[in-house]
Amino acid sequence: MGCNRGEQKDEKPEHMVELSSFYIGKYPVTNEQFVRFLNAYNVSPEEYLYKERYTCVGEPDREYWKHDVIYSEGTWQVVKGTEDHAASCSVWNLANKYCEWMSKSTGRKCRLPTEAEWEYVCRGKEGRKFPWGNRIEGSTVDEQLKDMKRKMWNWRTRTLEKPGKIPVGSFPEGATPEGVMDMIGYMVEWCSDWYDPEYYSKSPIKDPKGPFKPVRDYENYKVCRGGDTAQRSGFFYQSRFFGILPADYTPRGWTRGLHFVGKGGSFVPRLGFRVVIEISED
Repeated sequence: MGCNRGEQKDEKPEHMVELSSFYIGKYPVTNEQFVRFLNAYNVSPEEYLYKERYTCVGEPDREYWKHDVIYSEGTWQVVKGTEDHAASCSVWNLANKYCEWMSKSTGRKCRLPTEAEWEYVCRGKEGRKFPWGNRIEGSTVDEQLKDMKRKMWNWRTRTLEKPGKIPVGSFPEGATPEGVMDMIGYMVEWCSDWYDPEYYSKSPIKDPKGPFKPVRDYENYKVCRGGDTAQRSGFFYQSRFFGILPADYTPRGWTRGLHFVGKGGSFVPRLGFRVVIEISED
């Protein structure tokens, strides 16, 4: 887990972990699934950080992506045609409550993944560079970008026809060998861990769960993974300068990110989550 070649100090040191068995969602939670929870728990628009219109940071006059989930006449509804898009959930507490709701609904212990579990699913026990393996096909940047477009969707591959999100599972070639999809290049995903930039140097080997409580200077931050994690350099940004993807290139998609969970946060259209189900070892 982690990466000694990473650009960020919080990715180091690379270390071994041992995890108990668990199931994880094949896809991020979808709008159709999430809206059932919003209505079951009578979540208010304020709690969801919902506004009828939100704008792109730095461009206040340009309408940004429209909500897939809207609040109308006292109920939450999914915009037609976006039922199977990944749900946006900028509030960690709501993502956590969704898992509690799933636990009550299914009788199974459901929760958000730890970041160790998330990375294990993404990279496998062999520590893959990408969810699907260690290679991006092609001998030039253009060929590599073409291969990437077959395997994932991110800010590099958006089109004017699809400026927002897309249905989950749209890139089966980018799945892990076990069949888990959309791990990178789509949604940034919540984990259960409190963020600590030095946690890797002191985490336990067995089932690390992050700090027991928030750490100083990061009292309101949880770990997130996937997507263009925390808007860092972007998955293929550096390859434009190298000309060809170097053998020791460090993917950005599975490196650590963090997001604010305190009061006064703002809606983020590509921040979501997936669910873990614990397996009893009795």
